[in-house]
Amino acid sequence: MAKNYLIITAIFFILAIISILVIYYSAKLKKLMLSKQETEVQNNNLLNINKELDKFVYSISHDLRSPIISVKGLVEIAQKEDNISQIKEYLNLMHQSLTQQDQFIRDIIDYSRNKRNQVCIESVSLNKLIDEAISQHQHIKEENPITITKNILADEIITDSLRLRIILNNLISNAVKYSDANKPFKHIAIKTHEKDSCYVMEIEDNGVGIKKDHLQKIFDMFFVTDNNMGSGLGLYIVKEAAEYLNGNIAVNSEKNIGTTFTVTLPKPKDFDFSKISTET
Repeated sequence: MAKNYLIITAIFFILAIISILVIYYSAKLKKLMLSKQETEVQNNNLLNINKELDKFVYSISHDLRSPIISVKGLVEIAQKEDNISQIKEYLNLMHQSLTQQDQFIRDIIDYSRNKRNQVCIESVSLNKLIDEAISQHQHIKEENPITITKNILADEIITDSLRLRIILNNLISNAVKYSDANKPFKHIAIKTHEKDSCYVMEIEDNGVGIKKDHLQKIFDMFFVTDNNMGSGLGLYIVKEAAEYLNGNIAVNSEKNIGTTFTVTLPKPKDFDFSKISTET
């Protein structure tokens, strides 16, 4: 009887040990599987980043060289030209090429700042940032100047000033750049207000507008609607900057009528601080 009891007890302990080992190694196996899945996700993310970087470097190399080649060609032609009015025309074309390159370099700087700088939440004056963005375009001389109006119902807000400046500068610059020269009255309306738990900014213009089939692509990197008027980085950077602030951007446009961009950012109490970038 005692012998049977010992055998049963031994079997019980053996089964208990086996059960513990099964549970232990199952947990280890599950952990390894999760680690493998995380590694695969990270590898896929790295592959996507590398593809984006390759595309970025290729496009930058091409777009930085194009204006230089253009200017060099115009210089060579101008050197052989005696007609003053024709030389002035060549100089004007050189100025356009250099302006295009300057804007592209600005876009690259914005892209780098947006990617690397930490999100810094602080009190920001929307009115001040909007005035700064507008002042950058006051030197532009046109036969029909653009009328810019403001309706600032939300001024002092809590957000990241660097990224908000990137957003406003790009959107106001685009509204000026894509104004419709054929219209006798050109206007840009900038509005800010609060809605529920968000700050809302609208930049509306009566410019050339955007084709319907382009609306889903305009926030893609390097997508341009006019190869002579943009780097294809501006709106991509704007979208990324808004997303860094847990916000979003929407567009409503009609060809030859105009465009409205709407940026929505959460107020601090609804801001997800866990999403703040820690990159430096």
